[in-house]
Amino acid sequence: MATAVVMPRQGNTVERCLIAAWKKEKGDTVTAGDILCEIETDKAMMEVEAPASGMVLDLFFQAGEEVPVLTTIAVIGRPGEDVTPFRPNGTADHDESETAPTTSPNPPILATGSGGSTAPTPRLKISPRARRLADTAGLDLTGVQGSGPGGRVMERDVQAVLTARVIDRPAQTASQAPPLHPTSVPTGAPVDEVEIAPVKGMRKLIADRMLASLQTTAQLTLHASADARRLQAYRQRLKQSAAGLGLQPMTVTDLVLFGVSRLLRQHPQLNALFSGNTLAQYKNVHLAVAVDTPRGLMVPVIRNAHTLSLSQIAAESKRLAAACRDGTIAPVDLNGGTFTVSNLGGLGVESFTPVLNPPQVAVLGVCNINLKPVERDGGVEFVPQLGLSLTFNHQVVDGAPAARFLQTVCQGLADFELLLAL
Repeated sequence: MATAVVMPRQGNTVERCLIAAWKKEKGDTVTAGDILCEIETDKAMMEVEAPASGMVLDLFFQAGEEVPVLTTIAVIGRPGEDVTPFRPNGTADHDESETAPTTSPNPPILATGSGGSTAPTPRLKISPRARRLADTAGLDLTGVQGSGPGGRVMERDVQAVLTARVIDRPAQTASQAPPLHPTSVPTGAPVDEVEIAPVKGMRKLIADRMLASLQTTAQLTLHASADARRLQAYRQRLKQSAAGLGLQPMTVTDLVLFGVSRLLRQHPQLNALFSGNTLAQYKNVHLAVAVDTPRGLMVPVIRNAHTLSLSQIAAESKRLAAACRDGTIAPVDLNGGTFTVSNLGGLGVESFTPVLNPPQVAVLGVCNINLKPVERDGGVEFVPQLGLSLTFNHQVVDGAPAARFLQTVCQGLADFELLLAL
């Protein structure tokens, strides 16, 4: 009996996964445990293994498609077995996929009726990739003739319409030109200057979450700076310590994470999650750290950071960052943060406005260290200062408590060695 291969569930918050690449093709013989495909969630890259031995009877989705979890993506069985009962609703036969011939006897056109109105097409057949590309470009597919089997609109058809829009649209004066869709191709732009790609997978999730964060929370950012002389001095001592201690690789980010983990518990209003009408203030600090990866921003969590030593926090931060960049991070390591730290200081940023990661109510941005004038004994002294930017949700956190926390962090980092006693 044939065996279904389903898109695995990756945590309670992941609803869809992207098929990054198929490692087996239709007709291949596999053994249970062989890697069938690589999938990508909004947070990590994983492999899907064959649940049984046999022949790959069919693949129901193409690489690059997003598939709901627990959906059948392939079937393994004996040659000749019927795969129809396993086929997910809305998927076409394998021959109707994007791998169909790329040449078309009739180029795609926009069918119009009298008065130039678009002719209605009540049952438009369109591939998922064509749909995503059209949505990205703001293109109405009504009336587009598809080159796929049964007139199905394929990705190449959408691309052809977009290209025709660039080449054939007559020049318009500024007063005549309609406003462009944000992702539309500029009128008259040479074709080789424009590359249109759907925003999907992790990038799509980041886009949605950033927009939702700003639309659903009242964000306010406070900026301050901390005297960084003792912080830099301690960092220098770590660099000069014996190699056997393993302390040399510690960074300013590690020191800031340690300081926040010790001071945040004094300000529970900031170590909290806000959802609906409920504010949950946490006693333990689960510190999320923003990590830049080739696939986009990821925010792994250092669990119970307030219980870890400085060297343990540094080691865990590096482990999580490496797993994010390698695509091996576990979904459980990306959930459950109660406060976030984001450091752009290494890129020379002097001040910025970090965006909240809801349902968290606060995020601390770490900037670079600059010399700033400080009045001392009737004169002016230039002192290295570490820039800090705190964004908080003004719905549940007032300005004064947020400012007091930021002040506490500045004072703590200025006397960093005292934090080691906490």
